[in-house]
Amino acid sequence: MEIEAFIDTLNPEQQRAAFDLLWERLAADSQKLDSPAWHGDVLAYRTANPSKEPNMSIAEAKIAVKRIIDERRNSQ
Repeated sequence: MEIEAFIDTLNPEQQRAAFDLLWERLAADSQKLDSPAWHGDVLAYRTANPSKEPNMSIAEAKIAVKRIIDERRNSQ
């Protein structure tokens, strides 16, 4: 079974659990995985153009991203 087809069989909670597990495994040995080239472009842009928004913790950022995603879903 293709990975995309398998992921499509999972409910949203299972997809999130799979995402979290993959992220943990990738982060645990990040030296084995090269970042895509576009990551460097984004980092260079953000370094040259820092946000005027106040800094936030990772927990706050997760909440903010979830809110943005929920707003987009609700507006469709």
